[in-house]
Amino acid sequence: MRTTKALVVAATAAGALAIAAPAMAADAPFPMNPFPGESTDYTFNLQTLMGHGSKVKPAVYCADSSVFKRGNQIIFRTYIVNAKTGKVMNGKDMSKVVVRVLGMPDMKMGFKPQGGNANAESPWLWSLAWLVPSDYPLGAFKFDIVAQLKTDGKPGKYVTYNPVIPGTEWSITP
Repeated sequence: MRTTKALVVAATAAGALAIAAPAMAADAPFPMNPFPGESTDYTFNLQTLMGHGSKVKPAVYCADSSVFKRGNQIIFRTYIVNAKTGKVMNGKDMSKVVVRVLGMPDMKMGFKPQGGNANAESPWLWSLAWLVPSDYPLGAFKFDIVAQLKTDGKPGKYVTYNPVIPGTEWSITP
């Protein structure tokens, strides 16, 4: 009897979630998979992670995060994609890619394999490790990514990505 009652409760909960899930997905703040894009020439798929070079030990290394402490190492990594064609832009397509953090000098990203291991299964992406200075201001921190395209092998136009959507700022905490 208890088993039957537990199964009925579990089935009811699963049914309620199955009905609510599409409604929750419809409330997503922005659309995914924008290819082919109409409103922009390039898209940036950004991830910020806790790095192994942290002087202050995080709860988990290599975990996605937008909240960091002074002394944490932030790994910025991104794919830059031509929104018209879906082509991932690599080192041959870009003159340079930099992260600009408010109050810091520009920091150059490198195009390298994820995790630093170049093998057939490693995706290549733009990445940078930044150690948050011990005196960096607390609170929300703003940054953007600026990529300079190559045109005929020479530096070309700039594309800037500002990842901050109001209410989703990255933070430095005590």
